[in-house]
Amino acid sequence: MAALSKNVEEMLMRLADNARTEQDFVMTLSDAIRRVDEQLLRDVRNVAIQHELRREAILGELQDLASRLCALPVRTPIQPVAAIDQQAYQQQEPGHQARAEIEAALNGQAGADWRQAAQNMHDEFEFTFNGQQRH
Repeated sequence: MAALSKNVEEMLMRLADNARTEQDFVMTLSDAIRRVDEQLLRDVRNVAIQHELRREAILGELQDLASRLCALPVRTPIQPVAAIDQQAYQQQEPGHQARAEIEAALNGQAGADWRQAAQNMHDEFEFTFNGQQRH
């Protein structure tokens, strides 16, 4: 029995030593995590400060650019330049050309011969298909 109580005491001593060792490990780990957490917090604050400084610098540059753009001299408006055909068209009275086109169509001066158009299509097909009939 004495041997049993001696073994129990040895087990209690080892258990107490293991508990102290594990407690030391937990404390060391806790200190390391706290240090890393504080370093991360400092880094995040530095990044936030740097971001704010860059944002303020960009905002200042944009405001300078806006003030310079408003300070540019205003361009004087130029007279529109008409094309050659446009000048001749504008010299006619309004609606004159439309009336002339309608009158030409009614008099038979405008338009094309449908027979000639059909012959042109036939010639085009012959040229495209090398004179060979397709059907």
